[in-house]
Amino acid sequence: MMMGRRRRALVLSRRRRYGEAMVDHERRLIDRLLEPAYAQDVGSLSLEDLRTMREECREAENELSFERRLCHARIDILTAELERRKSGLSDSEFLAHLPQILADGQPSPVDLRESPLPWRAPDFSLPRSADVQRQRVDEIVGEETLARLTEAPIDEIKGIIESLAKHERDLSTRRSGVHGVMDAIQGEIVRRYTSGEADPTAALG
Repeated sequence: MMMGRRRRALVLSRRRRYGEAMVDHERRLIDRLLEPAYAQDVGSLSLEDLRTMREECREAENELSFERRLCHARIDILTAELERRKSGLSDSEFLAHLPQILADGQPSPVDLRESPLPWRAPDFSLPRSADVQRQRVDEIVGEETLARLTEAPIDEIKGIIESLAKHERDLSTRRSGVHGVMDAIQGEIVRRYTSGEADPTAALG
């Protein structure tokens, strides 16, 4: 019995340390990418360095986009509950419509043929730090709040929606900053390929 408790405590401790490490990694990565000096002189960097930086940008963009989608999903659920109260739907009817509500909030497909920036094709995969993003959104509205959603006061629901929307705007601002850095890096890579300074087939070897 005592060994079982110690083992569970050890597992929880390891998970906590891992979560804290991922938070630190994510913050360091995104903050570093948004420093003006990060992409200040891309023309002097090696092609290998540029590719590494591009992958870092893609990782950061994926983390920010995933957290934004979590915010959107929560906002959709909360907004649907407000609409349910206006329409008079029962709790069971609301739950029956919930899958469709979430499906309607999914990102629209992107036509890559019309995209001027093909290197920014959307990535809907889960980031390595997915638990970190979930935890941050859960701090605004967690499972306990969603479980009692039908009983929550309207003002509380509206306040949570406002908090989620603000957090989503902050994420969008940082994501736009990462996109700017990514564009500068990819633009330099493309320039070298088109000018003949670098061989694009080398990346396939």
